Amino acid sequence: MSNTPRTVVLHIGTMKSGTTYLQNIMKSQLTNLAAVDWLYPMKFAPKNGALNHERAIYGLVGSNIPWVSPKEQAKMDHWWHKLSEEISDTDKNVIISAEAVAVMLDAGIELLVKSLPKCEIKVVITARDLGRVLPSSWQQSVRNGRTYTYTEYFDRIKLAFETQGSDPVGSSFWQSYKIAELVERWSKYVPIANITVVTVPRKSNPEELWQRFTNALGISSLVEQHPTTLNDKQAHISITWPEAEALVQLNQAWFDQKIKVRESNRLRNNIIRTGFQHNQNRGPQIGLTEPWFSLAKTWAELDAENLKKTGVNIIGDLNDLLVDAQLSSATSCSSSEIVAALDLAKQIGSKPKRSRWTRFRST
Repeated sequence: MSNTPRTVVLHIGTMKSGTTYLQNIMKSQLTNLAAVDWLYPMKFAPKNGALNHERAIYGLVGSNIPWVSPKEQAKMDHWWHKLSEEISDTDKNVIISAEAVAVMLDAGIELLVKSLPKCEIKVVITARDLGRVLPSSWQQSVRNGRTYTYTEYFDRIKLAFETQGSDPVGSSFWQSYKIAELVERWSKYVPIANITVVTVPRKSNPEELWQRFTNALGISSLVEQHPTTLNDKQAHISITWPEAEALVQLNQAWFDQKIKVRESNRLRNNIIRTGFQHNQNRGPQIGLTEPWFSLAKTWAELDAENLKKTGVNIIGDLNDLLVDAQLSSATSCSSSEIVAALDLAKQIGSKPKRSRWTRFRST
């Protein structure tokens, strides 16, 4: 006979808000969580494993997530059914963690909420300040194969903010990172009293983030507090400004050459891990130049004020969502630094078993 979970918590970890870290630590503490009546369901996972429930959720609401194709959704459908069975067959509290649901509008949210077991549903949103999110989001778009330069990317985000337009880049960004609007969307389907925003500490402090997150779940005194160290494959290796601009050019070249996505992903990851990561002169970190720095401050202040008006429960400091007053606008990388990064990428790409690079190197 099937059981019913007491509570299902949807962790909507907006991207770049420490979600990979939190997911790793939950997966590493499955036994400890179970001991205090919490389930982080992982039985559904494919043979190569999973840290979160992202792809299983694609199988249910993929059509409501901009980057998920109908073919992908169909492929993930059986994972959703396996996850759904695991959730329905427990009397423990359940945590489901997926970043992608942050971009969903009403139709996707309603479908997901209605598809969960009949129990109390809570939402925990982890959120990070725009001063760090904006550079990280461009970096991630490049790592995902996009071809937007720094300027092109931020122009589209600014345009979407000003016009409320349907630009796929800018509108998807703001669907995730206007935290007040994210709370308001979910509050149509989950009582506002059941929604909590956890702010990411301004200073990188994994232990503090984990403590805030477990406070939101009400189990902070019941599970281990020490952070999990991510291995090389789990950690997101940062790329610098010139490296990102170099990858933009490579992404465009691979697209023009009709290289398959899986192959271009492999090439890109190899360049980052065996080339960029070990380079001694990598160039400056990605920052916000003017006017983006000033705009980020204005946008963050407006969102924090709107978030306060929602009455949502906030764990952490609301000021953590503001741009750090100690930061200042950045100076962009030089063309020579981009050329150096591109040259290094070509050297990595020209090694044995990278024959497709021959066509790129000749352009």
